[in-house]
This record gives sequence, C-alpha cells and structure tokens, in this order.
Amino acid sequence: MLLVRAYVFTPFTVTDQDVFPELRKGDRVLVNRLSCDNFKRGEYVIFGDSIYYIGRIVLIPKDTIVYHGGKYVIPNQCCKICDCEACKSYLVTTGNAKLLVRQHRILGRVYRIFPFRR
Repeated sequence: MLLVRAYVFTPFTVTDQDVFPELRKGDRVLVNRLSCDNFKRGEYVIFGDSIYYIGRIVLIPKDTIVYHGGKYVIPNQCCKICDCEACKSYLVTTGNAKLLVRQHRILGRVYRIFPFRR
C-alpha cells in the first residue's frame, strides 16, 4: 500500500498559495503520478522539484501568447535536458502567477477527493 501511495496515487492538501474557484485552501486532492502527459487546457496538475505547486493548464504546446505586443508560441519540445521529442512545455497558472512548466517537472494530474462540491 505504501508503494502505491508513494509512486502511483499521492494525496496532497491545497495550501493558501494554490487557491482557485474549484480548489480551495484545505481541499484534499489525489495526484495520479502515472498520468504525466497529453494534458489539456483546464486540467489541474502538480509540478515542481522539491516544493510542489498546484496549477491549472492555461495553454498547451503550439498555442500563442501575446505579451507586451509580441506574439510567442509555446514550444512543442521543451528543452535539451531530457532530449526526447515527447517532452513539452505548458503555460500553467497558480492563481497568482503564470509559469511556463516543462513536462518533466509535472508530477501528474490532480483530482479533488474532499470536500465534494458541485
């Protein structure tokens, strides 16, 4: 059971830094660590290295960002660190900020488990 919790489904609690209309401080969420690719707009993910953040995907690869009058395209291949063609970048909002997050920094998809709301 501990292996499943550590490597497949990991519970997290939403902190005050990760407040959204659908997720509030104190909500319990479950992270599916096996689901780490092919994200869609609007999905919630957990990302980070040693400190983890909950964010919602705003833009996916090949979408265009308009910033200070310039247009930028989210890259389809994120970096040369992992050197794989499947690795992508996503624009993620944490409520206070928008960040460009590489796919290999995303732990998995987030599903709220408590409390239940409509």
